[in-house]
Amino acid sequence: MPSTTKCETGSKPDTITEPEITVLAHCLLNPNTRVKGLRPVPFRPEGPLIQLPCPEALYLGLDRWASTRNQLDVPEFRRFCRSLIVHYADLLEMLARQGKRIRIVGLAGSPSCGVDTTSSGYAGGRVRECEHEHVTGKGIFMEELLAELERRGVAFRAKEVGQKRLSESEFGSLPGLEPFKREEKDRFD
Repeated sequence: MPSTTKCETGSKPDTITEPEITVLAHCLLNPNTRVKGLRPVPFRPEGPLIQLPCPEALYLGLDRWASTRNQLDVPEFRRFCRSLIVHYADLLEMLARQGKRIRIVGLAGSPSCGVDTTSSGYAGGRVRECEHEHVTGKGIFMEELLAELERRGVAFRAKEVGQKRLSESEFGSLPGLEPFKREEKDRFD
């Protein structure tokens, strides 16, 4: 005899009644995807969350070097970002239709997830210590996400958290950089 489940009348399923959904850059919840040597960003979100994927970790791996927006601004990386975005944009569009407010939180200075500031300056070449700066603009991933939401007519607010610039001590302490600095110095001295 098959088992049946009795449903009590008058009971309602649990629902999330929060009016705002926070959509986060991946590393704000999982700092293990950041470039090695960068500290976690002190940020404690509350309420319903959606964690976006980390395009840099998925595209370049966890053992990648720091990069800048100008290095990532190539057609293939943009296509990759759009391929990651499409399902999230679908979900955010559906949530917005249900009356949820969408708040997107990116990472200051990120070449992918900056909302107001991104990075510029590495010019390529041999591995060496390079200067870069944080400039006004969006990271590639956020630029593609926000453009897709605008194209769909999804209302959102976007902001960023974190530092705008690496300190010299943080930059100089990135793991693995010292042997390359020595090799380049030896090669050209």
